[in-house]
Amino acid sequence: MGEGSPNYRGGKYIDDKGYVRVLKPDHPKNIRGYTYEHRLVMEKYLGRFLQAWETVHHINEIKIDNRLDNLFLCSHKEHSAIHREGTKLSDDHRKKLREMAYNNKPHTRKRNFAKNIPRKK
Repeated sequence: MGEGSPNYRGGKYIDDKGYVRVLKPDHPKNIRGYTYEHRLVMEKYLGRFLQAWETVHHINEIKIDNRLDNLFLCSHKEHSAIHREGTKLSDDHRKKLREMAYNNKPHTRKRNFAKNIPRKK
């Protein structure tokens, strides 16, 4: 498979979970040669590979929206808290996340950010 193949999609595709995957066979986190695009965008911004404890959250929860201002770098624990089963982000917090994205503050990171997220039950 490659550029000559009728199935070639330019080295990019959307996987079965809805994430954009990019052909990067030399990337340390590649799976069968492909890496998540949101990781690549954040790594390019940071100028380094992500640490093992870091994960990238899509602020608007749209998995194919990999604009830097829609990505939030956090720990796995914080990311789990954001997506905790049975809870939702409050309208106020969702608004704050959108404002943060639109004000071009993509990587405003506080290690305890997710602990302070107001939630609806």
